Amino acid sequence: MGPFDMLEGWLKSLGQPFSQEVSFYPSTVSSAEVLKQIERGLENENGVGLVFLDIVGFTAIERSYGFSVCKQVLSTLSQAIMEAKPILGAGRGLFVHNLNGDDFAVYYSLPPGDIDTVLDFLERLAEDLRSQSLAVVNETLSGLLREPLDLHLGWAILRPTSGLSLESLVYNALKEATAIAKGHSDAKWSRRIWELKEAMAEDRFHVVYQPLLSLEKGEIIGYEALCRGPVDSYFASPSVLFPLAEKADLLYPLERQIREKAIAECGELLRDQLLFLNISPSVVKDPEFAQGNTRRLIAEHGLRPHNIVFEITERTAIDDFGSFRKTLKHYREQGFRVAVDDAGAGYSSLQAIAELQPDFIKIDMSLVRDIDTSSIKQALMETFVTFGRKIGAKIVAEGIETEKELRFLSQIGVDIGQGFFIGRPLPKREGPSAEAIAVLADKKNRLRAEPLHAVTVGSLVEECHGLQKDQLTREAMRHFQRHADCNSLVILDGEMPVGLVMRDKMYSHLANQYGVALYADRPVSLVMDHDPLIVDSATRLEKVSQMATSRQLQRLYDHIIVTDKNRCTGVVSVRTLLDHMTRIQMEYALAANPLTGLPGNPRIEQDILRRFEWNQAFTVIYIDLDNFKAFNDRYGFERGDQAIKLLAGIAGDVVRAKGRTDDLLAHIGGDDFIILTGNPYEAICEGIIAAFDREIVELYSAEDRERRCICSKDRQGNTCFFPIMSVSLAVVECWPGRFDHPMELGEVAAEVKKEAKRQSGSVYIIDEKSRRQKDSLTES
Repeated sequence: MGPFDMLEGWLKSLGQPFSQEVSFYPSTVSSAEVLKQIERGLENENGVGLVFLDIVGFTAIERSYGFSVCKQVLSTLSQAIMEAKPILGAGRGLFVHNLNGDDFAVYYSLPPGDIDTVLDFLERLAEDLRSQSLAVVNETLSGLLREPLDLHLGWAILRPTSGLSLESLVYNALKEATAIAKGHSDAKWSRRIWELKEAMAEDRFHVVYQPLLSLEKGEIIGYEALCRGPVDSYFASPSVLFPLAEKADLLYPLERQIREKAIAECGELLRDQLLFLNISPSVVKDPEFAQGNTRRLIAEHGLRPHNIVFEITERTAIDDFGSFRKTLKHYREQGFRVAVDDAGAGYSSLQAIAELQPDFIKIDMSLVRDIDTSSIKQALMETFVTFGRKIGAKIVAEGIETEKELRFLSQIGVDIGQGFFIGRPLPKREGPSAEAIAVLADKKNRLRAEPLHAVTVGSLVEECHGLQKDQLTREAMRHFQRHADCNSLVILDGEMPVGLVMRDKMYSHLANQYGVALYADRPVSLVMDHDPLIVDSATRLEKVSQMATSRQLQRLYDHIIVTDKNRCTGVVSVRTLLDHMTRIQMEYALAANPLTGLPGNPRIEQDILRRFEWNQAFTVIYIDLDNFKAFNDRYGFERGDQAIKLLAGIAGDVVRAKGRTDDLLAHIGGDDFIILTGNPYEAICEGIIAAFDREIVELYSAEDRERRCICSKDRQGNTCFFPIMSVSLAVVECWPGRFDHPMELGEVAAEVKKEAKRQSGSVYIIDEKSRRQKDSLTES
């Protein structure tokens, strides 16, 4: 059944002509009376239709004919509208309201049916009303006006909406109808808006969840909840849905509806997993956002604030960072976290990062696409990674679609990945793809086999072009002419490299008076470097760097040929090599602890792996302060920092006095330190304990020193007495083959530290396996 078939049945059921029931309200009538009539009309569950009419060029008519003629025109038009019988004289009219001057609003009862049926009816009714009214007016005034009148026409629907007053309903409908009448909007757009309202009322949207993967651990850290419109609808895609909702002033209720659905349907999250919820910057203007509704909702579904990340989407610019920061602060204090979306694109995202200080920075997919082949994108991403570490924000790369993109991003230290290669948005929370896990597993295996200080030159290889040694020099000339970005050619004997031709040096040969004549038609081997730097792909970067920079000056910037089993795999430019070495050195420098200046975790891992690789026997001493939190609470952070620096200074003095020149003292973070030593550990441990116990008391007040304790609160908030700080040292001996990776060593050290901290006072504890081995050696 078509819409007009349904309409015909509805018309027959009414049986009343329009003109028998319609009332007229002039512009002078009180708005309360008009609203009362509209409220009665809304008792019809199908709603009320509004048709807006006004005279085209009415001001010009008044200027040309004067007030009396205009008054007659308005009177005639009012009567024509009153007496019109649109749609075969059987419409159910409610009343006509003369809004102001030549503006008329005509209200109708609407038929049952879906939104398309109702809009078809209203559009046809409006056109019919306009044509009938114009016919009457122009015939009546034909001797009075030189040109026939014309009418602007618009229409809208009024239906009760939760949260909106009757006045707001009428105002929005008039605004919508006027926009169509004045040409600021069109009927098609209005229809889309009503389709959206209908879909929201019927809750026809659904939520999908896309995984976010830790590129370090290879584990899912959470999911982003994404909205999808009704399938096969105009706004099925979010790129259409949200602009439409914003234009229709429906963004707040739509986002609220999606947030509620996402939380309700996400299922039980693991304790440390996150749910990323998109919010627009303008949401701060939504009063319901700041009233604790989100917190109540997540509590109903077994979640806590630390599970939720508000992802600030840049659909609109943030026009008031002060208010926005204040709202986010309110949520952060409750445990919620914040992410900035689409960094590198959109509205002032760098300013948003600076102003909002997010916990997560999501890099726009435009910077991720083909990053493995774009040096510009690589440089930008590396800058974001460094920046994120400095401000304590996790970097999330969005839109990862290929293995090469994921591999590169994980190599440069991006924290989290998201995209189709990792996992597609699905109604149920799914794990990462097998392909993504394989990439990260491969990375872990390479790290275990290859220490950080021993990154190999094979990881920097660039594609090269080769010529066989007996090919003519003219072929090399042609190649350089065709490939302006190519600066070298590897000269091969089969697959084995035997020489190198650099563009500048070849043309230097040919620039002589008879150079081209002498060499162009002779083998390229005559102009090649017969002794280029050729290295195996497994050679460490620092070794290659030493070899490259120790060459003669005229060869200093020649490309380095890389081989695998004597087969050429590519070349590495000196610039690429030095850039990478500099970046590694900068990463170590940036990782140094700002409080103590001691090396951080990258250097620790580097040193441990180097000792593993060289099959060295060494000892790890893990140092931790006891009762530090109570001291920090009692005396404040500044005094707490003094205690940490005191321990760092004592440990440094003892290691220099008792250890070896290649020993490492590093600062893991907070009050945790580590020493890697090749000397017997007893002297170092005893020296640290003696000096610390002697000097730490100077940081306490005279009263606390005298009673040898302080009064503070424990982690549960209970008032307790805590002894003067002491130091616990966990000792783990490492011999060749005992551990394969620093992670295994760290796990043993953490267990020994727990045992040490259970002892009272300053102590050092050696791990059980080391003790058993020491005992067996003593007995033997």
